[in-house]
Amino acid sequence: MLAQTIADQENTFVARAQLIRGQHILLQDYDRQMIALLTERRNSIESTVLTDASADEGVSGCFGQQLESLRVEAFQEMVLLQKHLNTFRRDLREDPAGVFIDTH
Repeated sequence: MLAQTIADQENTFVARAQLIRGQHILLQDYDRQMIALLTERRNSIESTVLTDASADEGVSGCFGQQLESLRVEAFQEMVLLQKHLNTFRRDLREDPAGVFIDTH
């Protein structure tokens, strides 16, 4: 159940990222939208996998080693998401105004 929830959330995240990338959009607006999307993804992971429930109590029907494995993967993704957030935040400060991303 938890693994399916995580997979569904990831699929939604990927679909939304693809929609953002497919727009003719100002580069700075792209950065802002990606920051919002990545922040939402981090919050989703925290609320789904990295809750305060102990491994013994389980989360959404998942416990023990399976839960621990999902938490390790979630933590690794959180680190990667933070790196991307840092990049987009830096880019937002440095990107020139008036520059568009053109998908064609």
